[in-house]
Amino acid sequence: MKHKKHKKHKKHKKHNIWVLVILILIVIGIVSLGIYASQNSFIHNDPTSKNSSDQPTKTSVSNNSDQPTKTSVSNGYVEKKGEEAAVGSIALVDDAGVSEWVKVSSKANLDKFTDLSTNNITIYRINNPEVLKTVTNRTDQRMKMSEVIAKYPNALIMNASAFNMQTGQVAGFQINNGKLIQDWSPGTTTQYAFVINKDGSCKIYDSSTPALTIIKNGGQQAYDFGTAIIRDGKIQPSDGSVDWKIHIFIANDKDNNLYAILSDTNAGYDNIIKSVSNLKLQNMLLLDSGGSSQLSVNGKTIVASQDDRAVPDYIVMK
Repeated sequence: MKHKKHKKHKKHKKHNIWVLVILILIVIGIVSLGIYASQNSFIHNDPTSKNSSDQPTKTSVSNNSDQPTKTSVSNGYVEKKGEEAAVGSIALVDDAGVSEWVKVSSKANLDKFTDLSTNNITIYRINNPEVLKTVTNRTDQRMKMSEVIAKYPNALIMNASAFNMQTGQVAGFQINNGKLIQDWSPGTTTQYAFVINKDGSCKIYDSSTPALTIIKNGGQQAYDFGTAIIRDGKIQPSDGSVDWKIHIFIANDKDNNLYAILSDTNAGYDNIIKSVSNLKLQNMLLLDSGGSSQLSVNGKTIVASQDDRAVPDYIVMK
């Protein structure tokens, strides 16, 4: 009898061990699922994860102005849908003629060029300049920075609008000398242009405004490529345009000083906004960036093109 009881006791003990093992496995499974869920959530929300940093993905417009949403679009920005572009309001010109200077007067008298660079952001304030836009037609007008410096040695010179790398034709909405060289592109993708008016005032227009209206309002020069970063004194939500690449911007402040701004690689939207936050900017537009980015002041190269790239459109301020 004692032997039978001992065997029964061993069998009961063995049964308890298996129950305990099963319970432990269940607990481990629950904990593992919790860890996986939290890690998965972190990957989707963390902007430094591989999906959002090393391999950018095409996304919709981000509402978070502190952290831009990356994009795989070749031109570097997320298309923002809006109204149908107001095209065809006025005939294009084959050539706007010899580029004319426009005086951009400021409310204050300061040094002509002031270096305000900070946080790997090159910032130059330009006070009371005369401004010239180099591109005057849709043919290939590419020039290297050295050629532009030779023409205008005592000036601040920065590349401006984007262009077709194969044909050399300037891209985007283009006005020079108050004449329309190129209209908005048809469609519902919102486009922007930084416009300098005949009276020296500056404004950012979008593609819902016809070219005829912009020219009637005094538009003399228009520079185009990317999104509005600041418009009418208001910071715009990041749309992914400003990513890890080198970027350039044209801007003006409340006193109507102009600004040439170039960000270094990996500067990021939030760092750029922080770096210009004390300048009281009214308008700030993203221009052609990447390898085209280049800046010179009084004949000295401040930011060199990565491949000594010739571009058709420069903004020249003296």
